[in-house]
Amino acid sequence: MAAGVRSGCGQCWWGKAMGTPDGRYWQRDTEILPREQQREHQWRLLLQQLRYAYDRSPYYRRRFDDAGVNPHQFRSPTDYFEHIPFLKKEDIIEEQAKHPPHGRFLAVHPDEIVRLYVSPGPIVWSFTAEGYRRYCEAFAKGVYLCGVRASDVVDVTPNYAWVPAGTFMDEGYRMVGAAVLPGSVGLSDFHVEVMKLAKVTVIHAFTTFLAQLGEVVKQKGYDPQRDLAVRLGIIGGEIRSEAARQALGEPFGGIAIREQYGTAEIGVIANECEYGGGMHLSDDHLVEIIDPHTAQHVAEGASGELVVSDVWRQAMPIIRYRTGDLTEGLNLEPCPCGRTAPRLKRIVGRVSDIPRIKGMFVIPRNIQNVLDRYPELGRFQIVVDRPGRQDELTIRVALRQPADDPGALSRRLTAEIREAIRLTATIQLVEATALPDSAPLVEDRRSVG
Repeated sequence: MAAGVRSGCGQCWWGKAMGTPDGRYWQRDTEILPREQQREHQWRLLLQQLRYAYDRSPYYRRRFDDAGVNPHQFRSPTDYFEHIPFLKKEDIIEEQAKHPPHGRFLAVHPDEIVRLYVSPGPIVWSFTAEGYRRYCEAFAKGVYLCGVRASDVVDVTPNYAWVPAGTFMDEGYRMVGAAVLPGSVGLSDFHVEVMKLAKVTVIHAFTTFLAQLGEVVKQKGYDPQRDLAVRLGIIGGEIRSEAARQALGEPFGGIAIREQYGTAEIGVIANECEYGGGMHLSDDHLVEIIDPHTAQHVAEGASGELVVSDVWRQAMPIIRYRTGDLTEGLNLEPCPCGRTAPRLKRIVGRVSDIPRIKGMFVIPRNIQNVLDRYPELGRFQIVVDRPGRQDELTIRVALRQPADDPGALSRRLTAEIREAIRLTATIQLVEATALPDSAPLVEDRRSVG
């Protein structure tokens, strides 16, 4: 047996067969498939799910019929891309509000549901036993890729109540064979004490909470080499800068930080291996990247909005879901780990907060990274206008205290922001009262003619 693989970890906690982890891959057969064969595998799974949703879910039967499509007639992914309508979070919320609690999404009898979650919206997520098992196994496969093994002790810090987070992560880690501490949210001081007591080796946390735990480690004066056993941090769920990511591991002795990307609607979609360079997309899911304004596919590897369909859910299929998350793009270079799925670059923001100016997406986080260098600066607002034929970009920046030389500061900001976003902006320094908390981050004054 491969080192680090505990006997019996090929069986999940309710006894059904899962993947076959071999010490390096969770499911070697699909993870290292040549890319073209991997796409064929993804299409087979997706086509099966499309037909299942059409046959069993009243919502999708009506939705597809209204669009004039029948997935039983599909022959290639092109049929899917050209004919299946997009689904947005707002569609789910509206449907469930009209037909509570599940909407008309259900593709099974309600008696088959064994797990429910409720996330903000509100949105009710329902699972059968088998659908939930596959949802959890996708997470297990992901953290195995990140480097978690059966010998690990894991502190799971996301919320265990109501939302799809702590509970399915807990079960996914136990599928790997790891020992799990259901830490949940808050109580950062106690988390750190338990890390020392229980010799925790892996922390799973949102970026900001892992940073908070690192501060507590420093406040307690712990020597990470002597007092702690943490070797790996797994993060996800929040937009962050590269500098912030690099700093996360330092209080724990420079531990490795690996990243995951997923959504409540789909589950885990991408995971980072030890070689970095982005997060490997799921080898089971056909992922699209589209221009959020035109809804057309971008050039391969380019930046855009992520779109994906779930392929495992039985109770409530999610088909061609627009995540609203914007990625920098894909790393298409071969990875030394041997996995053939492209690597997803950073999530850089939400589509709704990201205007497109002169053909470029302006990422608010990139502007914030510049302003963070100046303690005298506060909130900012992106203003886009088109008084003639050209877009004009203005960035209004609130001053926490008067600037010694406003002109010089504006010139520095103009140059540094141009470097960050590849566009020249007019900088307006304003008093803090001119940008209250209620002011929108983006004010787009362009008229649609």
